Amino acid sequence: MPRSVASAGPSQETPMAPTRLIPPRNGPQPRSTTSPTWASSSPAGSPLPFPFLPFPILGFLILLQALAACAPSVRTTAPPRRLVIVVLDQFRADYVTRLRLPALAALSRRGAVFENAYVGHLPATTVVSHQVIPRGLFPRHLAWSDDLHRDLEGLLGPKGGIHDPGEFDLDLMSRLLAPVSRTHVARIFRGRGRFLAVGQKGYAVYAMAAGASGAAGPASGDLVVTLSDTLKEGNPYGPESVGWVHPVGRNVPTSLLGRPRTRFWLDTRPTYGTGDAVYRLGGHRTVPGPDPAHAGGDAWVVDAAMHLMEREPWAVAMLTLGAVDRVGHMYGAQRDLEHPNGSQVHMKETILQADAQVGRLVAFLEKKGWDGETVLVVTADHAGLGATQWHGTDRPGASWGNWAWGHLENTQTVAQLRPPLAPLVDAGLSALYTDTALRLYLKPGADPERVLAITRALPGVVLVARKEKTASGFRYTPVFSEPARLSPLERRWFEAMVPGLLDTWACERGPDLVALLDERTSWGQPGDHGGAQRAVQAIPMILAGPGIPPARVTTAARLVDLAPTLWDLFGRTPPAPMDGVSLRPAFSAR
Repeated sequence: MPRSVASAGPSQETPMAPTRLIPPRNGPQPRSTTSPTWASSSPAGSPLPFPFLPFPILGFLILLQALAACAPSVRTTAPPRRLVIVVLDQFRADYVTRLRLPALAALSRRGAVFENAYVGHLPATTVVSHQVIPRGLFPRHLAWSDDLHRDLEGLLGPKGGIHDPGEFDLDLMSRLLAPVSRTHVARIFRGRGRFLAVGQKGYAVYAMAAGASGAAGPASGDLVVTLSDTLKEGNPYGPESVGWVHPVGRNVPTSLLGRPRTRFWLDTRPTYGTGDAVYRLGGHRTVPGPDPAHAGGDAWVVDAAMHLMEREPWAVAMLTLGAVDRVGHMYGAQRDLEHPNGSQVHMKETILQADAQVGRLVAFLEKKGWDGETVLVVTADHAGLGATQWHGTDRPGASWGNWAWGHLENTQTVAQLRPPLAPLVDAGLSALYTDTALRLYLKPGADPERVLAITRALPGVVLVARKEKTASGFRYTPVFSEPARLSPLERRWFEAMVPGLLDTWACERGPDLVALLDERTSWGQPGDHGGAQRAVQAIPMILAGPGIPPARVTTAARLVDLAPTLWDLFGRTPPAPMDGVSLRPAFSAR
């Protein structure tokens, strides 16, 4: 059924059927599931029960499965009354088992673990996925569909102007997302308690919180907390606050605001030996620092959330933990586990710290007696790929120039494109975003064949798709494809998944041309995401709480399926269609 929205919102097409995955394995299908099912095999064709994970991990997974089988069944409780969603930014599925993360392993033993969870849309980025998770809609149906936003209606400035959504503030995101937020999971709890959202990254917090309550401004009652930009000389807080950040957002209580250098203020200046990194660390915005009583990074997020939960009549909380993403960009995601960099900041410790914060949150819910009435979701907005073929500029602080180029209405980009990309300008390129996929926005009158010829010849490109208008809406039509460049496993993934993933993205305001890359290549940061690679798409997804028995679920699960699942678990009927499907049948009748 087509959605109708206010004219201020993005254009809408009919919600899609679930993305078709690899054809179902032979034999009976999981009972009453409406989501497609994986069939995965080893090179010899034998069944592989954990298709996202390498063979050395299987022993530990089998141990976890045995422990889950021995765990006591979920006790009979009243229906759930609260919801907590934790998003671990750039968290790969294999981190859980590779590092034997204790908190996530413990949660896995008492909840439903979706072994074939994946992002399920393009692009696989923070500012897009944080829209998808609470609303159950694909990027093509949301306010912006990419890390660049073409303003077709002229709501933000000149018609057709291109903007960086990462620079949108909460009020602007609320205005843009209001028409597509009727299915936001916070609406399940209207009149039952407050919604709160906390995280280090403002754009991530705002994208998941905007439009949550259906009201605007302070009257909404929503509690939205993130960190300010780094304070400079001449700021109103005085010289002692230079280099620090402080809580900002909506309805931030005075107990969190504090004075300069008090508990919830953080010093962004320490580098811990990372000064040469292409992506800046951000000091204690990213890492905890030496003082446990003044911890930064992911510990700051959990501390701030627990501070609010202790003092407010909350019903739903969304936390987004950003440290793994930052360090993953800086040092090549999983590659830093294999070859640690020379600084004091490493992926292993950052991942362990994120896991520890999940453990602290679980212990807090138990201590307060809320665990028996709370559904807890832990997932990631995307995973990450450590590139062996990196085509970015290797200069300290050059990260933004490795991502974006072009005239943007709300921020500056680098003046010159990297030499391999420079010929695209004469062919009609208007703006470009590059990570583990390339997104090209073209000027009117651009030479599409020349653009295609240049793009397909770039290192790592395995597919180029052109946006086309059809009778049923927009779609991306491949005009170049060379999957033979991929490894056998990656090719199998690519051929099964890419058509459906492209369809989740296609809309009028999106890029005119999309180039997908192989599993070795990044044109953004040393560790990056955004594309369709298996390493970018495969994520953890765990649901625990009342009505969710311990289970290892092989049904495919996407981020877009979380909101429908939660509406279903809480016994509520969503007021509008969603693109996702409820995963509840996959674990409730086992």
